[in-house]
Amino acid sequence: MSIKTCEFIVAGKPTGKARPRFTKQGHAYTPKETRQRETLIKQTAWVAMQNSRLKVTDRRVSVIVSFYFDVPKSYTKTKTILCQSGVLVPSKPDIDNLAKAVLDGCNEVVYRDDAQVWHLSAFKSYCKPDQKAETHVKLQWDEYEQKI
Repeated sequence: MSIKTCEFIVAGKPTGKARPRFTKQGHAYTPKETRQRETLIKQTAWVAMQNSRLKVTDRRVSVIVSFYFDVPKSYTKTKTILCQSGVLVPSKPDIDNLAKAVLDGCNEVVYRDDAQVWHLSAFKSYCKPDQKAETHVKLQWDEYEQKI
């Protein structure tokens, strides 16, 4: 048995999956910003899978995701230091919405469906002084190698 790993970084401010919107006729649709973010995640995951020579898996998947946010420019010097040291963490957006955007973005690229995710660890933090806003994603699964 071997462990397969796919890691990638999605540049830009992490955004959560928004609620579906409805037209006056009652049709539901996904907001444009959510579709764009999921497409960026999907493309970045696809490149990582290709570079690692991995194929879409049917196995159970473990996901570790870290979201890094810019410290607001309006914060005082003291508050900025507290953010950069990890004492203060971003309150919005909700971590479950951030994770859902990543999980949905990996559908049909890393795994067939996000129902295969059996383990999820998610973290929110402000960026360190030399870091930009981004999302780090690490996915792992086991692959049985059949010996005949």
